[in-house]
Amino acid sequence: MNKKLVPLFLIAAFFSLSFLSCTKEKDTEYKEDRTRAYFPLQFGRYVVYDVDSTRWDDFLKVKTLYQYQMRYTVADTFRDNQFRLSYRIDVHLRKKDNIPWNTHRVIYVTPTPTHLEYVEDNVRFIKLVFPVSNTITWKGNSMIPAGDQDYSYFQDWNYTYANVDKPFNNGIAHFETTATVYQVDDSLNHPETRPNDYAYRIYGKEVYGYDIGMVYREMTYWTYQPTIGYRSGYSVVMRAVDHN
Repeated sequence: MNKKLVPLFLIAAFFSLSFLSCTKEKDTEYKEDRTRAYFPLQFGRYVVYDVDSTRWDDFLKVKTLYQYQMRYTVADTFRDNQFRLSYRIDVHLRKKDNIPWNTHRVIYVTPTPTHLEYVEDNVRFIKLVFPVSNTITWKGNSMIPAGDQDYSYFQDWNYTYANVDKPFNNGIAHFETTATVYQVDDSLNHPETRPNDYAYRIYGKEVYGYDIGMVYREMTYWTYQPTIGYRSGYSVVMRAVDHN
């Protein structure tokens, strides 16, 4: 069933039909743990995102905004070095929605009996733990080596589930059944109010739609050195706009 996202004024009618008609099939497919449907891994499944990206360059002292689309597709399976069944997710990118896709990167996903490992740019995360429940908190970045200075800001994040099986609107589309993962929310000072003090901001949040996958991501990391007088870092927001 193709589930193209629709304008917000059609959401009520859309979900009253499509969600109810698919519930029985989904619950049967994930009968061991229905919450695993928050990250479906069937071959050929895809999600398309509108992406808004901000980059702060403290050398040139410029802030650059980018807008583009990304498509995540479950493309293949393989066995990892522990002989665990794993999945390859191909990521494609394009600047506009009417031009061809270009290959961008590859993500590797390994579901285990208790969690979901997610490898991107050679960095391994525990994105989800199962079963999905509002009561669960975990160290989602615990597989990132503590001595790696490039990723030191990933240390000691406490992932927490919230709003499980609740609706969510990502600013473009509405999703009836979702689960939110709050990853980190930390900051010190702010350059606008305290320009003579060191400052930083780290924020991470992801939302997963039932039988869809990730439908929203927000990730911000920047630091500010008063001796330079400008931020260095990035902020990315991804919103699902299409899926199958």
